Amino acid sequence: MRFPVPALAVLAALTGAAPAAAQEPLHLAVYVADSSSFHVTSTLIYGATEAVLVDAQFQNSEAEKLADRIAATGRRLKAILISHPDDDHYIGLAVLRQRFPGTPIYMSAAALSEFKRTSARYLAGSRSFQPSETPDSLPTPELLPSRQLLIDGAAVKVVTDVQGDAFVPSNSFVWVPSLRAVVAGDIVFNGVHVWLANSNQRTRTAWRHSLDRIAALHPRVVVAGHKRDAGLEDSPDAVEATRAYLTAFERAVHDASNADEVVAAMRQEFPDLSLAGILTRAARVAVPN
Repeated sequence: MRFPVPALAVLAALTGAAPAAAQEPLHLAVYVADSSSFHVTSTLIYGATEAVLVDAQFQNSEAEKLADRIAATGRRLKAILISHPDDDHYIGLAVLRQRFPGTPIYMSAAALSEFKRTSARYLAGSRSFQPSETPDSLPTPELLPSRQLLIDGAAVKVVTDVQGDAFVPSNSFVWVPSLRAVVAGDIVFNGVHVWLANSNQRTRTAWRHSLDRIAALHPRVVVAGHKRDAGLEDSPDAVEATRAYLTAFERAVHDASNADEVVAAMRQEFPDLSLAGILTRAARVAVPN
């Protein structure tokens, strides 16, 4: 039976029951891998008893550390959401499935389609260069059933299949209204070079529109898909920093005659960013020597 709010107050007065406590606010805990896993992030969104994880790490050892931290919270892991179909965000799923059996794993429609198309190849590639850090197989995620997830009754919203660092618009971000926080996946990068090897001028233009959508929410917190270290603030400034990087890369590619010139121009403009190797790869894709 459901009572309207005034009736609940009357019922409490008649029975002497105390009014229900205010809903506990949600919290974020961000795990950041080391450089061998490209400083990829995983974010636990949790309340009093439940939690949802966004992204699952790249290496087995990092996924084990992440699982330990989740278990230490004492919350029930209600779901795992993979923000997009890049292998550094989902290879750790095998470890998490073993540690938290029965927890559903979700991807958006476009991300799941890409996962089914490419994950076997990516898994084989990972096994070829880091076999001890790669599982033999991966669980296949399910289709995200709703664009709203509840954590202890508090809603978080999943904005699906927008443009990010992949050729196909298959990136999702999570909006946590009660915290004015965005868990951005690889739409936003923080303190590291931006992965652009799977992009072109058209997708980078569409990517800026995704950044516009995040900025329009006026978030107080933005968790990037990769960030330099755990102590770096999850600041909304990372949105504009990512936009500036995309603009600078377009300019560098336009002005350069070879990939080395792109790398030199970008490193001069962004001397403090980590993961220079992914800049080199992006430059070689954009301006083949």
